[in-house]
Amino acid sequence: MRRFRPILIGAAALALAGCLATVPKQGGIPEQGIAAIIVAGRFLTPAGETRSGSLHIDLDGEGGKWAEIYQLPILPHQSLLYQIEPGSYHLSPTRNIFGLAQPMLKVQIAGRSYRIPFPREIWRRAALDIRPKKVVSIGVFEVLLQQPLPGQPPMVKVTLDDSLTSRRQIVQDIIHEMMDPAVATEKRDSAVAWSRALQNTLMELFSENERAPLYKSGP
Repeated sequence: MRRFRPILIGAAALALAGCLATVPKQGGIPEQGIAAIIVAGRFLTPAGETRSGSLHIDLDGEGGKWAEIYQLPILPHQSLLYQIEPGSYHLSPTRNIFGLAQPMLKVQIAGRSYRIPFPREIWRRAALDIRPKKVVSIGVFEVLLQQPLPGQPPMVKVTLDDSLTSRRQIVQDIIHEMMDPAVATEKRDSAVAWSRALQNTLMELFSENERAPLYKSGP
C-alpha cells in the first residue's frame, strides 16, 4: 500500500491544482490567440475616495473541473488589463486552499479589513463571453464604506458598475497609459502591444445605443 501512497498524493495534488485559481498576467505582450479583460476599482469612504484598499474576485471558466479559474486583484483608482484564455466565464467568490468557493468576501479599505457576504447581484450575473484576441471591459468594482450609525460597526457594500460610461472610461485609461512618458516602459509597451484590440473595444462601446450585451442572455 505504501508504494501507491505517492501516486495517490500526486493525483490528489493534481486534482486540487485544477480547482485553485491563478492570478492572471497583468498586461504583457499578447500571445497567439490570448484574450484580455479590463477591470477597475473605486473605493469610497465617508471622507471621499481613497487609494488604500483591495479585494479579489474569481473568474470561473465553464467546461468542468479543468476549466480555467482566475483570481482578479481589484485595486483602487487603477484600471488593470489581465490576460486570460478565451472562453465563457462567471464572476464568483474566491476559493480556499481546498478549491471551495468562499461565501464571504474579504475587503480591505482605508487600512482596515472587512468580511461581507459575496454580493448576489455579482454572483448571479450571466456568463461573460470572452473571445480570442479581444479585450473585454468588465467595469468598475465599487467599494463603499458607509458611515456607521451610533453604536454600530461600519458597513461595507460592493457593487459592479458596468455602465457604458464606466466601461469606456477604463478602456480609455489603459490607452492613455501608452502616451504617458511617466509610466514604466514595460507597462507602456504592454499597452502599445494591445493598442489595436483596445481601439476596437473602444469603438464598439461608443457605437452602442443601448446597454452593452456584455453578458449572455439566459435560456
